[in-house]
Amino acid sequence: MVLRRSSVRDVLAEPFPDEASTRDAALIFLIALALRGWVWARIGTHVVRDATRYVAWCTEFSAGTLFGTRALAYSGYWLPYCGWLNATGEWVHGWVGVQVVLSALACVLVYATGRHLVSRSAGIVAGVALAVQWEVYRWVVRPQSEFMLTFALALALWRLAHYHTTATTRNRLLALGSLGFVALVRPNGLPIVGAYLLYDLLPATSDHRLGLGFPATVNLGIVGALAAAIAYRLQFGWAKGSMLYHWREGIIVTPERVVYGYDPAAASGVLDFFVANAEHVVAIAVLRGLWFFSPVMPGWSSGHATRAVLTLTPLLVLAALGVRAAIRREEWDLLALWATPLVAVVVTAMGIWVAGWRNFLGPAVVCYALFAGYYVSLSEWPRRVRSLSPV
Repeated sequence: MVLRRSSVRDVLAEPFPDEASTRDAALIFLIALALRGWVWARIGTHVVRDATRYVAWCTEFSAGTLFGTRALAYSGYWLPYCGWLNATGEWVHGWVGVQVVLSALACVLVYATGRHLVSRSAGIVAGVALAVQWEVYRWVVRPQSEFMLTFALALALWRLAHYHTTATTRNRLLALGSLGFVALVRPNGLPIVGAYLLYDLLPATSDHRLGLGFPATVNLGIVGALAAAIAYRLQFGWAKGSMLYHWREGIIVTPERVVYGYDPAAASGVLDFFVANAEHVVAIAVLRGLWFFSPVMPGWSSGHATRAVLTLTPLLVLAALGVRAAIRREEWDLLALWATPLVAVVVTAMGIWVAGWRNFLGPAVVCYALFAGYYVSLSEWPRRVRSLSPV
């Protein structure tokens, strides 16, 4: 596949360069909005778990709150949330309404990305696939940052697609800005951004550089800063003695739904623990990686499991076929753009745990949807559909 370059008109009129794409985007947005609105109407607004912590940070906002707690690692979400609460008299329902709209817009961004880099059919399949993923959109009724990371990644992939095909200073700044947003929304976003920047540590003559950042030495410093930011977030867990808890207990899926049973060898520190228990550490990490791709988790109700199986299983199959097709067709640019965040998300899960409630799944589903759209676009039926279309 040869990635098509945007014309000046495309850049000025992005993301919808023609009437057909506008209609597609509107339909995808309405489908996504209807499903999210239905869940909101059925469940209502839930201010629980992390949402209560965000409110506390807003109430006690100070430099000590921002830098003395883990608040900085979530600042891309809770600072706008605080601004909304202060401006609207703590109208939480209104903020959830904003989340519903942004979550629907994420589906439109995924459509625009697939259309821009592959084809109209790829974009439609990707956008609709994300729109119907109940396991992702059910989180929009909570004022928590999980949903926002999904939106931020969809935005970043859209901007990266435009920079990849039209490498202007404007598109580069927009791509970097969107990646900065990914890094600030949740700590899980930091490995994604770091993984993208690793490409630009390659020699300047390499065809695999993304050309996003700066010279290799500067990028190395940025990656180091991101690693320091990750350590900053983790040290709040270390201070409570929890850094090794999930490894010692062999927790694969939280909360203790799948556990790897073993007797850990005694160790005097973190590094000693991983060395002394190397074979068990590897087994735990591999099991987490495998469980990450399971469409259902232990402990779910039959209704929950059914909804997940019906929506997520077909997407996983199509995404796997899409990745396989991209490798066989040597679509290295596409793999760099879309598989990189997926690898970062899976590696992160292997290093911490697989969330049994699936609140970290959204960014992976964005990548699944794009690869599924790519695979479907290679089959015969999209061409038959296009032959029937007046556009």
